[in-house]
Amino acid sequence: MENNQNMEDNVFESAMKDETFRALMTKIESSNAGQEKYAKKQYRMSQITAAASVIMLAAVLYTCSVMIPKINVTYQNMQLIMEDMKVVTSELAEADIEQMISNVDELVTSSQKNINSAMEKLDAIDIDGLNTAIKNLSDAVEPFANFFNRFR
Repeated sequence: MENNQNMEDNVFESAMKDETFRALMTKIESSNAGQEKYAKKQYRMSQITAAASVIMLAAVLYTCSVMIPKINVTYQNMQLIMEDMKVVTSELAEADIEQMISNVDELVTSSQKNINSAMEKLDAIDIDGLNTAIKNLSDAVEPFANFFNRFR
């Protein structure tokens, strides 16, 4: 009987071990499935990251290939402008601004005097008298013109 009991205990322990083993295997399989799912997601994310990196690299290279010539041209233009600025600055430093202002002032003053003189001469003209003289001359020349027109 004891032998029977030992056998039943062994069968029970064996059954328990089988159940425990199966439960542990199920847990391991479940864990492995979760790890596999996570590994697939991680692989997919690494593919997306690689693709995004390639796209960013292409964008940077394209931008550099387009922008560097423009930046170079702008830099050359800036150098030309700076050289021109140096020339203008040196010419301004050499220029006698006070003398130039004085000359402009004299020019304006003499122009104003000449304009005033011309206006005085125009005001001195007797327009009505001039019109009368022209009318009298026209009246005097008209008979001669008619006389010469007859002989033509």
